Amino acid sequence: MNGKEYLILTTRHKDMLFGGGVHLFWCPDSSGYSAILQRAGLYTKKEAYEIAGEEDIPIHISHFGHDQDFFETGESFIQMPVLYSISEDSKKLITEWRKREAAE
Repeated sequence: MNGKEYLILTTRHKDMLFGGGVHLFWCPDSSGYSAILQRAGLYTKKEAYEIAGEEDIPIHISHFGHDQDFFETGESFIQMPVLYSISEDSKKLITEWRKREAAE
């Protein structure tokens, strides 16, 4: 393990490829955004929390039920892309993060 176990979900931007129904994540090295989880960048807890604010939310990879290898595929073509749909679960996660940020 290299300590990079966090994804950063952004709420500042909407996906344009999947009809606006999925979340976007920061790509590796802060190089844009992706709706495809396998393309999301992994960050250390420190990096993720430094980047995060009201609109960018760090989430541990365990929340998605995948290990580090899933996110670090390095594949240019992903046969079965995994998306994180906008759902009651994700809305709750976002609301709780914003409340925590507001309280600090």
